[in-house]
Amino acid sequence: MPRTKTPDRIERETIDGKDTKVFIYHTDPEYSSRIEVQRDESWEFGIDGEAVATLLTTTDVADDILAEPELPEWLVESLLGLGIEEIEGEA
Repeated sequence: MPRTKTPDRIERETIDGKDTKVFIYHTDPEYSSRIEVQRDESWEFGIDGEAVATLLTTTDVADDILAEPELPEWLVESLLGLGIEEIEGEA
């Protein structure tokens, strides 16, 4: 099932004075759904049937290119608020 180009839901919130957008897609060929978060940087997560979010891509650059990117606390809290049970980094 291909992912739709138009998000099924968009959430907007101002966090620490910065506009943040969350795009939620309910159809994806590899995951139960997909979430994209855009702020100064962007993060894309695949969500499985157990509500586990796997980091797929990010524009956030880590100091150590071999280390997993560290997710900001506001991002973790936002994902948990959307019903995500666990967050894994892969990007």
